[in-house]
Amino acid sequence: PTSGPAEGPATSGPAEDTATHAPNVGSDWVVKSEDSVCGVSTSRQITNPAKVDYTKLMDATPEMKELTRKGIKKDSARGQTLVTAARDRVRRAANAVMSEKGHCSVWKKISHKKKTAVTDITDAVKKKLEA
Repeated sequence: PTSGPAEGPATSGPAEDTATHAPNVGSDWVVKSEDSVCGVSTSRQITNPAKVDYTKLMDATPEMKELTRKGIKKDSARGQTLVTAARDRVRRAANAVMSEKGHCSVWKKISHKKKTAVTDITDAVKKKLEA
């Protein structure tokens, strides 16, 4: 039998990222996974993010309008169904605008350590919701 390691060290991970991307691209973004609406979901992958006013978009959906109009409680079975449908509708509309405008992701909240501006696509997503 031969001696020595059968396998070498793993070559994937951060070292590979820095070799294929500009230094610090994505690494200075400050995000929480629960604030991801669609697209890439880790800060290391972010290259051209967008943000939305998620509450404004949710309130613009037919599902949330029905919930409010009929006085349905969000924690009731019907309320949960409507909220889930509204989230799906917002996510699909945000995903469409994200793709059209060349963004990598859409976030409820996102910031950058160097104060890099993030494009707000709320109005474009709202137009998709109303179409």
